[in-house]
Amino acid sequence: MNLRRIIIIALFAALIVAGAYIGIPVGPVPITLQTLFVLLAGILGGKGIGAASVAVYITLGAIGLPVFSGGIGGFAHFVSPTGGFLLSWLIAAPLAGAITDFGFLRDSGKDKTTVKQLLFMVAATLAGTLVMYIIGIPYLKIVLQLTWSRAIAIGLLPFIPGDLVKMVAVILLGNIFAIRVRQFLHVDKRDLLDENA
Repeated sequence: MNLRRIIIIALFAALIVAGAYIGIPVGPVPITLQTLFVLLAGILGGKGIGAASVAVYITLGAIGLPVFSGGIGGFAHFVSPTGGFLLSWLIAAPLAGAITDFGFLRDSGKDKTTVKQLLFMVAATLAGTLVMYIIGIPYLKIVLQLTWSRAIAIGLLPFIPGDLVKMVAVILLGNIFAIRVRQFLHVDKRDLLDENA
């Protein structure tokens, strides 16, 4: 792993931490900006960066650092109502990254985002968000011993408007920065040698 990848992973992990402190309490699962940064890690950096960024964040929280929503940490947070959503990010970020990577396979040399790449970013954002709900809501239901209708009322309905706004923001930011971040990450080894000369 080169220094550039480490920098980007650390940056996204830090943004996810920052997103935990920007939230609105609406019940057992608060609305935060974390999901925006989780999806951005995958969309901008690809599946490897997405997975690593979330893994670093989850590890920091698991060892007790106050990086989770509400400024808390500790392994016990994974058996709380938000635990399923946290764990879902380990799948959502790399999935969003893998779908976006596929869109960049043949057009990686362009300086502007193509329509095809943008469509893959839209699909990636939708898929990542759905994974969060598919894992998070059943987990919430089990932890709080709720009915399905109550779990959906608590874990889905209040989040739809905000998630739609965050999805649009992710796509817009992806359109602007995805190529630049990927070019930064996948610099030619000969260029690195020139830089170090």
